Amino acid sequence: MLKRLGIRLLKCYCHPDFQEDILGDLEEHYQNNQKEKGRLYANFKFFIDVLLLFRLSLLRTSWGHQNYIPLGMIHTLFKTSFRVFWKERLYALFNVLGLTIGLTASALLLLYVESELSVNGFHKDIGQMYQVMENRTSSGIIYTNDFTPGPLHTSFTDDFPEVESMAAYTHPYDPYFILEDHRQRESGIWASADFFKIFQVHFIEGNAKSALNSPSQIYLSKSAKERLFGEEPALSKTIEVDGWGNFEVGGVFEDVPHESTINFDFVAPFLLWKQENTWVNEWGNSGISGIAKLRAGTDIDQFNAKIAPYIQEKMGAEEAPGTLLLQPFKERYLFTNYENGELTGGRILYVRLFSVVALFILLIASINFINLVTARSTKRAKEVGVKKVVGSSRRYLLLQFMTESVLLALFSALLAGFLVMLTIDHLNLLVGKNISFSLFNVDQSYKLMVIGLIVGLVSGIYPAVVLSNFKTIKVLKGSFRSSRSSDGLRKGLVVFQFVISTTLIIATLVIQKQLDFMENRELGFNKENLVMVPLEGSLRNSDVQAQLKSRLSENPHFTNVAFSGSSALTYGTSTDGGFSWAERDNELRTNFQIIQTDYDFLETYDMELVRGRSFDTSLVTDSLHVIINEQTAKIMNLEEPIGHRVTFWGRTGEIIGIVKDFHFRSLHSPIEPLIISLRPHSNTILSLRMVDQHHGESLAYLEELWKEYNPDYPFEYHFLEDNYKAQYQSETVIGTLGNYFSAIAIFISLLGLFGLASFAAEQRIKEIGIRKVLGAGALHIMLQMVKGFLLLVGIGFLLAVPISYFAMDDWLDAFTYHTEIGLSTFLMAGTASLLITIMTIAYHAIRAAHANPLKSLRYE
Repeated sequence: MLKRLGIRLLKCYCHPDFQEDILGDLEEHYQNNQKEKGRLYANFKFFIDVLLLFRLSLLRTSWGHQNYIPLGMIHTLFKTSFRVFWKERLYALFNVLGLTIGLTASALLLLYVESELSVNGFHKDIGQMYQVMENRTSSGIIYTNDFTPGPLHTSFTDDFPEVESMAAYTHPYDPYFILEDHRQRESGIWASADFFKIFQVHFIEGNAKSALNSPSQIYLSKSAKERLFGEEPALSKTIEVDGWGNFEVGGVFEDVPHESTINFDFVAPFLLWKQENTWVNEWGNSGISGIAKLRAGTDIDQFNAKIAPYIQEKMGAEEAPGTLLLQPFKERYLFTNYENGELTGGRILYVRLFSVVALFILLIASINFINLVTARSTKRAKEVGVKKVVGSSRRYLLLQFMTESVLLALFSALLAGFLVMLTIDHLNLLVGKNISFSLFNVDQSYKLMVIGLIVGLVSGIYPAVVLSNFKTIKVLKGSFRSSRSSDGLRKGLVVFQFVISTTLIIATLVIQKQLDFMENRELGFNKENLVMVPLEGSLRNSDVQAQLKSRLSENPHFTNVAFSGSSALTYGTSTDGGFSWAERDNELRTNFQIIQTDYDFLETYDMELVRGRSFDTSLVTDSLHVIINEQTAKIMNLEEPIGHRVTFWGRTGEIIGIVKDFHFRSLHSPIEPLIISLRPHSNTILSLRMVDQHHGESLAYLEELWKEYNPDYPFEYHFLEDNYKAQYQSETVIGTLGNYFSAIAIFISLLGLFGLASFAAEQRIKEIGIRKVLGAGALHIMLQMVKGFLLLVGIGFLLAVPISYFAMDDWLDAFTYHTEIGLSTFLMAGTASLLITIMTIAYHAIRAAHANPLKSLRYE
């Protein structure tokens, strides 16, 4: 578009004798820029080069031709524009303010969208990288996740020639790294030998080709290496990983970019991890993730059909837990939601949403510009008429009004750039990213100026056509009035503004209502005043745990204490065939989630037993028994589950209790069947319920005990309530962003409404004077001023209701448990819109109602 505009400018203003040579040179520069920096940059640079050529003497020689506008006229256009801005400075201020805020908000949103779209984009071979996924059927529903069988990474490359490389890796671990007296917690993964062949990072020390082949070597990121060894080289140095022994540093790699779905500061050898977790060698167990690199040209749809029955072929159709599929790694961040085996979306929904919001905010700002300019068209009618009489052509008038529009938009874009630089850190803090922006960055600044230029051109086209089309005779006779079509368009644009604004208000209210619903929903356990401490060092010892539990139970600031392998929100493992009973159907495919715990788990989390009892310290046989939730009881379909014999992971015992269903996943997912097993040797977390008013004293006492029993490790803790809120971090961020940008959209709309109200009051000043002379009261005049605008806002509200309802109802469907939109939401949004509108117009209405009628009747 910009290139075509530049070519038109050259053909319009440049003498034909020079056009061919100039266009040839510009085309050569265009091709080079397109190869080096992309098409968008090349188009913008082409247009700028054309503008710069206006200052060369080469072009100045062509202005004498009678069909071209002299160069001095360009100076006149700019000079006239600035005079108009100064004369109409209030309305120029409204326009600049609206466009600046609109461009700032849109730029921030688009930077966020660009950041989301760039995740995993740093991989050179991203088009060949795939996440290995597995479909598992449980209770007739297909669940899709990225956990795959352990043996897959060694057999996949052997059995499928399409697979160039395949690597297995674990979920993140965060052990302490010990170097003499220094302890540093680092987060990382355990990965197999092909990992660095697929996941591309640059090695500073060591070699990626030989990485992860030795069980005694570990690999560190640059940041982890600097935290542990400072500026010294780390290659071949020895470091201890708590619980895993000593490792030799086999290499140091550049930090993984923040925009990555897999983040780690260390990678340890999968060979060693597999020795400690022998279950991973069985095809029926899925607890690790896999990433594959396919050979170039592989048809992914055909390959997915080929590998789907692979696990069944290895285990047999009856025993196989699921089927395989590959998901493009470039989609892994944005497309994460599966429903019954089908990909339905994910974060891409919010990317699209904010892209639309950014566009809408720009539209609202542009509408303000159009409305304010066309509303004041009658004041500029005489100017147009006089200029036409003295010889100005319509083309020149079009150029003048377009120049005014573009100058305002570019100036607004420049101001928006400074505002973005000032606010980008606040956006990063909110969304947890490292987005950067600077006007001194050529790529970023030209994109912003291109947006400003487009907004200026789009916003200025209609006003320029309207203003330049005024009939000279009517204008000079004083019989000119704005047309009905112009008034109708202006009203239509106001309605459109409030459709967008009201839709955003309703969406924000629904999102906030769902966040409140999630925060206050009855979860099946009490998340208040519950603190969790990870077990490190000597606290992994069962005798020390018993002593610590005894000491804590004596303190009146703690009401309950329990050790477990996971919390109520972080179940550790799951099983299908590992849990059975005599009546179980062999064709039943159900995944049972598992929580391994010590005594007092149910009491500490304040869970309700529907039937039966909890684990009893006086009964040694309870180590064989299990507690199930209501969902498991439904699946078993037994007349009397309590006391029924079951086999769990090779041990035969009984069901001793049924716990009321509780949410151990987010509200996006339904409650799944659960087994709670008494396995004290698997404890990794200490959970304590504190007395509400003694948090400080309770934590201080807990820290004292920690230093006594575990002096070599720092004291760490976190509240379960914080973990619960973290599950909805995306929704919280979306809600906060929605609040901010809805407020911005509303402010821009009201800014335009304020300007239009000012103009309407000015246009009706004589009418108001006559009404006052004839006895009209201030209230009557105010109603006359307000009712027209309220009608437009009301129409906008009525149109926004069905749009927002269907959009937000679709968003709520992503949650298995959600609030209802309700009539109150629409009433609140409508009331807010009306009150804000009245408050915006009230100033001008009151001022007009109390004006001196003598001055009004003298007004021309």
